[in-house]
Amino acid sequence: MGEQTDISIKQATRELLQTEIFQNISKRTTEEFAEKLASWLIRYILIISSMNESLHINLEEILANLHGEQLKKIVEITNKSFQLACKEKQNSDHYIW
Repeated sequence: MGEQTDISIKQATRELLQTEIFQNISKRTTEEFAEKLASWLIRYILIISSMNESLHINLEEILANLHGEQLKKIVEITNKSFQLACKEKQNSDHYIW
């Protein structure tokens, strides 16, 4: 018998919530927020992977299709945030690394 590769969104969300990063998010915010975030991320991942599988397009093209011009802004904001966090890392434990 082959290995089962399909899991439910609920099961994947539970597994994600058990990771260190989500344990930290839950402590910094609320459990409800962390659960909603995990659920949305799992759905997002499934959509992106399905687009790759069925359309045979790469991640960057998928993200551009989903987010359009906003993708550039998202990348810019996250890059700035992570660069700032790296510089402040020694003085703060608020970021997850």
